[in-house]
Amino acid sequence: MSPIFCPKCGGINTSPATLPLLFCRDCQAKFGHDYHELVADTRQIIFNTYQKAIASQNLTFTKTAAGATIEGPFLCYYPDLPEIYIDQLQWQQLLEDFYQLYVLNWKSNYQSANTSENSDTAFGWDLKIIIENQEPLISKGQGLYPPYWTALMDLFTRIGLPNISKPLGQNFLQLQTQIQAQ
Repeated sequence: MSPIFCPKCGGINTSPATLPLLFCRDCQAKFGHDYHELVADTRQIIFNTYQKAIASQNLTFTKTAAGATIEGPFLCYYPDLPEIYIDQLQWQQLLEDFYQLYVLNWKSNYQSANTSENSDTAFGWDLKIIIENQEPLISKGQGLYPPYWTALMDLFTRIGLPNISKPLGQNFLQLQTQIQAQ
C-alpha cells in the first residue's frame, strides 16, 4: 500500500484519526473528508496554469443537467478544441477521483521560497472549486505545487485532456521564443 501524503506539508508520517479524517504527525494537520455530498453539490471547477505576461491555459468544468462540460482554451496544445461533454456517471467519477486527492485540504497558497508573487518568470497555477451554498474554495501557487499535483495532472490526462502540468512552463518559454522570432 502506498503512503498517504499530507496535502499541507507533503509528509508521509500520516495515520488514521477518526475516519474519514487522517492525521499528519509532521505538521499536526487533520485532512480528508466524506466528500460524497460534495460530489452532488459541486457546480464548477476552474483550473488555470500560467506564466505571467506570456501565456495561460485554463480548464473549466461545469455541471450540466446531462453531466458536465469541459472548456478550454488549451492554448499551447489545442487552440481550437471545442467543449468536451461528459455524462453524469463520468462527472461523478471525475469528482470522486478529484476529491480523493484531498483538494479540500490543499493550502490556499503554495509559494516557492525562490519566487516572489510578482515574478513574471515563475510558472503559476490556481484552482477554484464552486460548491452550492458555500464560499468558493481557492488554492494557488507559484513555483511550488501540492503533493497531489502529479495525480491531478494524471486525472486530467486520463479523461483525454492535455497535460497542463509544470513542464508546460518550459513550453511557454518556447512558445514565446517562437512568437518573438516571427
